[in-house]
Amino acid sequence: MELIKGQTAPSVWLAAARYLQDCSDQEDFDVILHVTEPTVLSKPDAAVYQAVDQFLTGHGAFSIHTVAETIFPLDEYLRKGTNSVFSQFPDKIRAIQKGRSDSNWGSYAYRFLRQRDAHGEIFNPLEELVAKIVAHGKYRASFELNAGRPLEEDIPIYDAVTDRKRLYGGPCLSHLSIKVHDGKVRLNATYRSHYYVKRLLGNLVGLGRLQYFLAKETKLQIGTLTINSTFACLDTGSSDTVGRWGKRDVEALIARCRNLYQTEPAAA
Repeated sequence: MELIKGQTAPSVWLAAARYLQDCSDQEDFDVILHVTEPTVLSKPDAAVYQAVDQFLTGHGAFSIHTVAETIFPLDEYLRKGTNSVFSQFPDKIRAIQKGRSDSNWGSYAYRFLRQRDAHGEIFNPLEELVAKIVAHGKYRASFELNAGRPLEEDIPIYDAVTDRKRLYGGPCLSHLSIKVHDGKVRLNATYRSHYYVKRLLGNLVGLGRLQYFLAKETKLQIGTLTINSTFACLDTGSSDTVGRWGKRDVEALIARCRNLYQTEPAAA
């Protein structure tokens, strides 16, 4: 078990990777990551982001952006706006999934946008969350009731109906908790199994983009991002068909990123 804190997503990724590098079998349970500014990138952060991205794509894995888009579709949001994310993007995900061998691609974003309630009715958790945050903000501003008490909301990702019989291949992100406090949107994400080379930085970026969306749509600020990796491993990319690399490759990547933070100036 370890708590790793830092300012930005790339810096926390590197600290977490270095921690697992020193663990037995390069894995651990209950690794908690805390990012204070999840959408900020300094010049060294950007250099590390690029180095990790080049490593992943150069070894046949998904880019950081591709992984991030499976959590929140920033491209769709910036090009076509909120209504398209809520109403059109879920159908696009389904169309993409039908044409891919890994039919779970984009399932996080889909589950944020489409779920069924206890009566079997389809609803949009993210759209309802935005409405609830806006209503909560107006309520406090108008009446000043429960001052200092955060709004709390949760979006469960694991679905027993579709996921319970899978030994592998189910959603690693199992739960997302959203808090609004002191005018900031905070996220806490729980991962049941977490690959720190091929997925973690993309996950951090994607969750930060989700925070950006929530903050922008509700006129709030972006708060902290916390991830609880109930099982974390410094993967070699050999557990599935996406990406291949070895232990020495990962060691070289970590060393390169450490060097980038030491040599790149903090500001442009």
